[in-house]
Amino acid sequence: MMGKKPIIALDAGHGMATPGKRCMRALDPNETREWWLNDRIMDQVEGQLRAIYNCTVLRVDDTTGGKDISMAKRVSAANAANADVYLSMHHNAGLSGRKGGGTVVFYCSSKPERPAQARKLYDAIVSRTGLKGNRSQQVINKGFYVIKNTKMPAFLVENGFMDSPTDVPVILSEQHAKKTVAGVVAFLEELLNLQTRQSADSGSNTGGGSGATEKPPQSSAAQGADNAYYPAYTGKKTTLSAAMASLGLNSTYAYRKKIAAVNNIKGYIGTAAQNTRMYNMLVAGILKRV
Repeated sequence: MMGKKPIIALDAGHGMATPGKRCMRALDPNETREWWLNDRIMDQVEGQLRAIYNCTVLRVDDTTGGKDISMAKRVSAANAANADVYLSMHHNAGLSGRKGGGTVVFYCSSKPERPAQARKLYDAIVSRTGLKGNRSQQVINKGFYVIKNTKMPAFLVENGFMDSPTDVPVILSEQHAKKTVAGVVAFLEELLNLQTRQSADSGSNTGGGSGATEKPPQSSAAQGADNAYYPAYTGKKTTLSAAMASLGLNSTYAYRKKIAAVNNIKGYIGTAAQNTRMYNMLVAGILKRV
């Protein structure tokens, strides 16, 4: 993908309040919502892609979890952007407390290369998480709406079962999420031949980007450089405005727009994607002061 920056559409399935989409109470007293599991992974994938690679990331879901964006709107957003790949993250159910489960990757295409690509995604994830399970099929061609109606290569990951006694302790762990993220990013890097930001910029300073793993630029005058950034937000996951308020920062739209301009977030109008990018930078401690 050398001609233009690849566009990657990321989809954390469902919304926070979508009925039935949660871990089985007998296995998880908190009944952790599927959206939270999906979003935790996609937030980290987004952060790493933005921080490391020369690409454009499009979130087609509501990153706050407040709304379950319709499948039609998700697909429409990806198609309108001419995305190069669409990746939807989910967690499965259907075992009703029986053992087993594991990871499954779905695609919907008659193109000969698609099953091999889906297998690479499956292998990239499972080789890191070990959550192979006992599914008779690990890669399946099936017409789920978001992978059937997208114009680009599209994949849907069911990353373990929320009603499996073997899977639930695994999928709840932060370690499993990070391993999944590593697999997804490695797959996308290979599929799209992603170039690093440093390589694309021919060695120029990349400190103005975003993402939870990005580090502030260093220089010989680094002493006192931390003053150029707002303090990192270290609390529980919340909205951008709430995180800023907890740090004593002005969280009004007008002020956020000024911060966005300083941090190279162009055309800020307060969209979910723009706020997520700013939030990730605040968490990483790399949000530049106005």
